[in-house]
Amino acid sequence: MKKLLILLLVCNFVSCKKEITIAQIDQPTPNYTFKNILNSEQQEISISDFKGKTVILEFWATWCGPCIPAMKKLDSLQKTFKDELEVITISSESKERLNKFIKSSNTSLRIAIDTTHRNHFKYKTIPHSIVIDKNGIVRAITNPENLSKEVISNLIKNNEIDLPIKDDFYVDPTLKVTTIKEEATKDYRIILKNYDQTKRGGYKYFKNTENQTNGIEMWNSPIPRMYQTLLAVSSPNRIVFKDGLSYDDFPYKKEHQYNFTIETSENYSNTWRQLGIDFLNKQFDVNGKISTENMICYVLKNDTNSLKESTSEAPEYMFRGTVLKTKKIKMSQLTEYIENFTSIPVLDKTNLKGLYDIELEWQAEKPKSLHTELKKYGLKLEKSSQKLPVSVLEIYRKK
Repeated sequence: MKKLLILLLVCNFVSCKKEITIAQIDQPTPNYTFKNILNSEQQEISISDFKGKTVILEFWATWCGPCIPAMKKLDSLQKTFKDELEVITISSESKERLNKFIKSSNTSLRIAIDTTHRNHFKYKTIPHSIVIDKNGIVRAITNPENLSKEVISNLIKNNEIDLPIKDDFYVDPTLKVTTIKEEATKDYRIILKNYDQTKRGGYKYFKNTENQTNGIEMWNSPIPRMYQTLLAVSSPNRIVFKDGLSYDDFPYKKEHQYNFTIETSENYSNTWRQLGIDFLNKQFDVNGKISTENMICYVLKNDTNSLKESTSEAPEYMFRGTVLKTKKIKMSQLTEYIENFTSIPVLDKTNLKGLYDIELEWQAEKPKSLHTELKKYGLKLEKSSQKLPVSVLEIYRKK
């Protein structure tokens, strides 16, 4: 009897393990239950409840730039196909933040607050879409930009779909990382490599024993992005292409992305950026430099002169999308933050020279809310009536 009991427990354990599945194309979807639903009369939703319907699972966040237009598109699809389609959107943000999005966007989509779904739905980046047919089979794992009325209609009527796959974990065994160029002396090392599929885009600074920045490592960056980072240009809004060049010449494709490392001794503590620029200028047919261009801009102004200087003990700087929490920052840091969300440069015309505590929480889907937040500090953001001189990164062909 004891042996039989142990055997039954083992079988039950194995059976339970088999039920924990991961969403894969052409396989039954995990029967997951979302238990905290907003914008709906239902408090819980199980995927199995929608057998007989096409289902889209959309993983997103309010701070994710591409997610906002994706949510608008999905809302439109839901209204178009009505009972034939079920869109479930999933975010790990707070109920308060998501309710603000629902109110400001007037979305009809149901939003699930969930933090444990990644055991079944694997991804690294958002937005992330999973399309499930009426039989409960995963038919696509893709970007929401690939979803359209034609795609959904074809799936509903003909059970057919063919979309690009978004696989954040795929590793191509034929794609090797090689060193393109390397320079090393007793005072510095510089390495340029091709695309590395095991890394995401980004960068980190190196610090020496005196806590001084003495270099940088960049991952999977196209040429303009490397120059922008090395020259500390605040945003892509300040990149100007010359000699017939454009962003189309530097697409975010593997063959146009590089990994770059520069680390120096104290002898280059003030010039390591230029050392890196000189290295890149020798390697590529296009070069970059700082210049001045007259452009239409947003201008940040001190509207009421009511902002008081910080009395905080130490500086702080944290932002996640449309939430900014800072202490002891310069106005130039605030304009750099704002420029992340604009299509043109933002200039500081406040004439405020001190350090300030600024906290903003606004909605990307409701741009006017940023102006409301700035107004709390006596600040005003407006578009310039004429072109103003702006420090820019100029990308040009090497002569």
